[in-house]
Amino acid sequence: MGRTVDAVVRDALRHAGLPVQGPIARLLALLRATPETHLTLTEITRLAVAEGLAAKGPDIARHLDLLVEHGLVGRLPSTAAEPVFDTVPAPHSHLLYEETSQVVDLDVSAETLIAILRQALKDRPGEVDILVRFRRPGG
Repeated sequence: MGRTVDAVVRDALRHAGLPVQGPIARLLALLRATPETHLTLTEITRLAVAEGLAAKGPDIARHLDLLVEHGLVGRLPSTAAEPVFDTVPAPHSHLLYEETSQVVDLDVSAETLIAILRQALKDRPGEVDILVRFRRPGG
């Protein structure tokens, strides 16, 4: 990642009214470059330290809250003891497997999502919870 922040990240930050340079910009660039899209605060802090981001855990948590508030990062409902962040800000669905804490992105049509839900309810009766989250307008 180095000290540069790519144009897409700068544009997203500018559009959100956030600084296009500095720790928050470097953090967003790091998150966008990470292959894993669902990360805990601890995992993000480790990544930031490995990349030489000078911020401490509480600072990173504040930066993440700001990125979530501006719709640049998501926060997932989770069974984990700490928050789980989603680096893909576009609306999409998820499957959460409690036994492994695995979160799977579902970027599918409404019809396909309903088919997946029907199959899950059929295959695992009594073991499926469905959460529908209504996002803030524009968020």
